Amino acid sequence: MKRTAVAMAFLVLMVPACGGGPEDDGDSSGDTGVLEAPDSTETASMQEQDTGQEPAAPEPLYPEGKLDPAEVTADTPVGAAALYEAFFAWDGLEVTLQGYPGIFYGDSMTIEDEVALVGTPGGDQELATFAFDSVQGVPVGGDRLLTVRGTVDYYWTGDLMLTGASLVQGAEEAAPGTATSPYACNGTTPIPVAEFHELFNTWIGRRVVVEGYYHSTTTSTTDYGVTVRVDLAGSGDIYTKYVACEMTGAIPETSDSAMVASRDGVRIRGTIAGESFGLVGLEDCVLVNR
Repeated sequence: MKRTAVAMAFLVLMVPACGGGPEDDGDSSGDTGVLEAPDSTETASMQEQDTGQEPAAPEPLYPEGKLDPAEVTADTPVGAAALYEAFFAWDGLEVTLQGYPGIFYGDSMTIEDEVALVGTPGGDQELATFAFDSVQGVPVGGDRLLTVRGTVDYYWTGDLMLTGASLVQGAEEAAPGTATSPYACNGTTPIPVAEFHELFNTWIGRRVVVEGYYHSTTTSTTDYGVTVRVDLAGSGDIYTKYVACEMTGAIPETSDSAMVASRDGVRIRGTIAGESFGLVGLEDCVLVNR
């Protein structure tokens, strides 16, 4: 009995310690007993104190030494080899795109050995074409969002072609506006096909100044007139042509002699038109420093 009485007295003494204080006046502004999580600033500060290091910065979309198209202007000299690398940077890379099947007739189709993707249901602009290694035999409607993975195979027409394709099942819908580049793309995160199409063609139509080693001049006469083309190699690789510049007209003799006499460092301003015989093709070109 003594032990029971002592235990009950002990419990009575402990009850106030589990509440909000010695007297409950109904005010909820006091301590609730719930620990509040520190804010993000405090958390980051604690992590820095624990590790002694600041959080790692995100990887850049364009590493040092790679051309970022957003930073290239009509007055920014770029090397011929660097422009070539940037223009064909997506070639051979695996990407995952999302879009809707391009259906030529009707509102449904069966995917056989290839499928074209459009940006919206019922769209008529084919933005990317995937080629499969085998017949798929998959029926799809025009409103079905497809996720397809493949390897970019640069085609001379500039069309976005991908080979070794596979249909990806159960993928989440791609987040629009996600920034990426040939150097940051992981190949598996879905990208809206319209956004990738724009990124793939980002260099087309840009006015640039390209600098390189004067390789040769070719003059062609056709029913359409006379075409003068100047090919530039790289400063460190004078035998490999990277850029083909279609000039606006005949090159003055003094300028032609100057290019031959001093071949390295030739600068030409032109508009990127696309691929030209395996090179980066520029049109409406003029000499800048010869």
